[in-house]
Amino acid sequence: MRRLRFFILLFAASSLLFQLPSGAFAATPSDITATDTLDMGGNAYGVDTFTIGSSTYAIVSIYETDTVRIIDISDPTAIVTVDTETDGANGFTTLDGPQGVETFTIGSSTYAIVAATADDSGLQIIDISDPTNIVAVDAVNDDSIDESSEFTGLGGATEIDTFTIGSSTYAIVTAATASEIQIVDISDPTDISATDAEHNNKNSFQLSGVYGVDTFVLGSSTYAIVTNWMGNNVQIIDISDPSDIVAKGTATNGVNGFTELYNPYGVDTFTIGSSTYAIVVSNIGGDGIQIIDISDVDNLVAVDAETDGVNGFTMLFGGENVKVFTIDSSTYAIVTAVYDDGVQIIDISDPTDIVAVDAETDGTNGFTMLDYARGLDTFTIGSSTYAIVASMSDAGIQIIELNTGTTSSTADEGSSTCTRLVILGNCGTIAINNDEYRIIHPWSTIPTTEVMVGEPVSITLSTPHNYAAGKINSVSVYTEIFGSPTNYELGSHIDYSVTKSDYYVSESELFQVAEATHRIVQDPDVKNLEMFEVVFTMVFAKPMDTSYIVVETKNMHGIPETIYLGNALKVIERPIELLTFEEKSKFEIIYEPELKASLRPDMDIEPNMDMLAVDPEPVVSKVTCGNGTILKDNLCVVNEMSFYFFINQFMRLFG
Repeated sequence: MRRLRFFILLFAASSLLFQLPSGAFAATPSDITATDTLDMGGNAYGVDTFTIGSSTYAIVSIYETDTVRIIDISDPTAIVTVDTETDGANGFTTLDGPQGVETFTIGSSTYAIVAATADDSGLQIIDISDPTNIVAVDAVNDDSIDESSEFTGLGGATEIDTFTIGSSTYAIVTAATASEIQIVDISDPTDISATDAEHNNKNSFQLSGVYGVDTFVLGSSTYAIVTNWMGNNVQIIDISDPSDIVAKGTATNGVNGFTELYNPYGVDTFTIGSSTYAIVVSNIGGDGIQIIDISDVDNLVAVDAETDGVNGFTMLFGGENVKVFTIDSSTYAIVTAVYDDGVQIIDISDPTDIVAVDAETDGTNGFTMLDYARGLDTFTIGSSTYAIVASMSDAGIQIIELNTGTTSSTADEGSSTCTRLVILGNCGTIAINNDEYRIIHPWSTIPTTEVMVGEPVSITLSTPHNYAAGKINSVSVYTEIFGSPTNYELGSHIDYSVTKSDYYVSESELFQVAEATHRIVQDPDVKNLEMFEVVFTMVFAKPMDTSYIVVETKNMHGIPETIYLGNALKVIERPIELLTFEEKSKFEIIYEPELKASLRPDMDIEPNMDMLAVDPEPVVSKVTCGNGTILKDNLCVVNEMSFYFFINQFMRLFG
């Protein structure tokens, strides 16, 4: 058996020498980058972006100083303030404690609507068509403060979203303090009016501590989803008739599979295929994210959830806001976490199996304005996608580039993208057969390598030989992992100890043959650079659905590292009639029925050398040739294309 395994290993390793590796593959938002910051002079809270002509701007609400500020973000590497206005000056009367902010367009003009949470408890409308000279055009207050007001649902106005019905534009405003919502007609920004308002526990509305809000359209109807942080639930509201809104379905934490709706805050909606979903971030107590199928507004369905500190999610503690964005054909979300002081990037392309792809925290990798990260929006400049984050404690904003493009495998080894990982950093790679990837983040989704039963598969870990921090001490490769890789330790695996040059294969019927070894090779692209490689080679005995490959490593200092490769490997059945004559000769032992039955892990397979002898007096009518021989001219002669002949010659060659 050992000689057979060595032969398979030698065959697989040798075949790789004649195949050139493809370029490295890096998922676009798997290495987000800090580009610029700006001091706001107070705890920045809400933010929204807009475009005027060829320029892109952001409006930021600053709670501490009762201020809004306009920033030119057209060059994300050099952002600059272009105007600032403060409550009580220049006609601005309702900016006391501004929080939520949303922009909208009426005709050729662009406006902003700001929710004032503190004493004003109202809304400020601002003409921002000229970002260098913004103008107050209208303001309203909750009638608990101003008895002459028609607005009854603005007690502690918090967040805002805008929507259009016919030719009219409206806003839906949440008021967390009073647990109420307000619908506002903003079609005439100089004279806005209330159309409807609802309160908690009235007309089937569940609005206890209502906070986040987002609007969406299904068919001919328009809806809103709101988060209720005191009620630990979310609710759908039919806002198709803004003068008579209607409560629809709800989802509550701990009921019907919903596990991450404890103190829900931010919410955003998105569409995948024919279904519409919501992503909700929970704050203290939940510290997670919940994906909800909202395609049926009366019957909300939990489809996936993740918690901070599990499955690679590291920046969800105190989740505050969330925004969905797309890059190429994939859909992602970015989350701000006030207590982790950072942001989390999530691949939500498959809403039933969301994946953490990157995370950053304040004070690392150039990120300096993420302390108590709160407000959030995304925008696009040219072919690049960015996020703008408002930081309360740092009193500023952080610009983040979300798509960094594809990383080439021949990049300079000193590049910053090569230092993200402890062991496989500094331009280390993982290769599956002839496809090589530079993995710059622990969670990556890669193109699927597809092989057939009986074909060798090699997984090669490579890191510079003189890279001290990355010297590999032990490695384990796990496969047969489907769906979520939470319990990857239960999958079939191969463990390899570099110090002992020894390996262990889990008791599994998945592998027919499995081996591991290490070597030192010359890098083909960099002169005088030696690479240390650990090579796992396996032959699958049966098909396997598309599986993760999970690699666990420890370096010489005992520092562990786990890398998750999504969609990495699939094994399909290979009927014998599809094999070439050459393949049949190399893997004859796998397909001969009388030998397959005796292939057990506790048996050594040794070729019967007596079978290679030719019967000098064959009985033609009853000739039965032995293994390794064939019938030719009524004689049993050596089959030079057989496995047994190959083994014999191989053993002769190597003594």
